[in-house]
Amino acid sequence: MRVAITDVGRCGRLDLRFAVRGAQTILCDSYCEVPFKITRALSTAAEGVAHVMLMHCTAGLFGGDRVEMTVRVESGARVRLTQQSATRVHPSEGRIAVQSSRIQVESGGELDLLLDPVIPFAGSRFQQTTRIDVEKGARLLYWEGLMAGRIGRGEVWEFEELSSETSLRSEGRVVFLDRFHLQPECSIPSTRWGMGCATYAGTGLYMGDDAAGVAGALHDKLPKAGVGLLESDFAVARVVTASGPEFHHCRDVFAGSRTTADK
Repeated sequence: MRVAITDVGRCGRLDLRFAVRGAQTILCDSYCEVPFKITRALSTAAEGVAHVMLMHCTAGLFGGDRVEMTVRVESGARVRLTQQSATRVHPSEGRIAVQSSRIQVESGGELDLLLDPVIPFAGSRFQQTTRIDVEKGARLLYWEGLMAGRIGRGEVWEFEELSSETSLRSEGRVVFLDRFHLQPECSIPSTRWGMGCATYAGTGLYMGDDAAGVAGALHDKLPKAGVGLLESDFAVARVVTASGPEFHHCRDVFAGSRTTADK
């Protein structure tokens, strides 16, 4: 595929497809363009899980960048995807950075997708769209997050614009839709009916036959979180925190919620 030299590092694509070969999950098909980088899939022989770290070979996203990612987990495959670091969004002459993701998990497939938070720098503009399709009989554990900015530098709610849409579909039906558009200059999120004093927000989605047990475990481990069992096989957790360590603790608890529910 040809990419214009002016688009190298600014308009990139990542495609991953996982399948089962024997008793192991393998990365059977992959393609990437800068700024994405594909690492070798690490397999856990005892569990048959393929672990791939999602990496960027640049300093982050800049205004005018457009990147997209597709992930397909075939039936029987077991996959864990993590990130090398948070997604940093830099300002660039008022232009917007756009990121879109499409995830598909077939029946019998399992995917853990644990993302680090988006960090919008002062003056940046960012738009992201995530569509997840999960077939009946599949399992998904998904986490995404947002920071109010580079908090250590005092950049709290100083980005120009941030919009996000995350949807999850099962059997062709939308079972979860989260959509928001933040413009701090027009409406400061740190209000009583917004984020208050919190500067981190996270959302966890769990789909699987044991969702009720996962929701119960999260209620016990994260009493300040909003946890709901929206359907018999679908649980949602929402957290807001005022510190990074607390935020990462919530993510770690969510990531281990299935193991906790099994005990």
